[in-house]
Amino acid sequence: MKKNKGKLIFVAALLVAVTTFMGCMSMVPISEHSSFPADGSKYKILGHVRVETSKTRSGYSRLFEEAQKIYPGADDVVNITVDAKQTKLFFGLFKSNTYVMSGIAIDYN
Repeated sequence: MKKNKGKLIFVAALLVAVTTFMGCMSMVPISEHSSFPADGSKYKILGHVRVETSKTRSGYSRLFEEAQKIYPGADDVVNITVDAKQTKLFFGLFKSNTYVMSGIAIDYN
């Protein structure tokens, strides 16, 4: 019985240590611009585009570059959302911040 109790305490302590050192992540909304061009007959929806990047390398141009890689005929990205992904490691001593941008790639006819 004492062996099982000791193993249980060891496993519980190990789980607490692992979850503490793994850190946590949260998503914080930054901005959203939800609109499509008025006349739907003048464009074709190509698909969803998502980019995860640093603050210094973020912006519409980065998202548009990714849209053109995935969909070579992309003329624009609309319905854009920007979120901040914050990760804390080792008791919150180290933080990592990245931006997650997404939108819909479209091709004008």
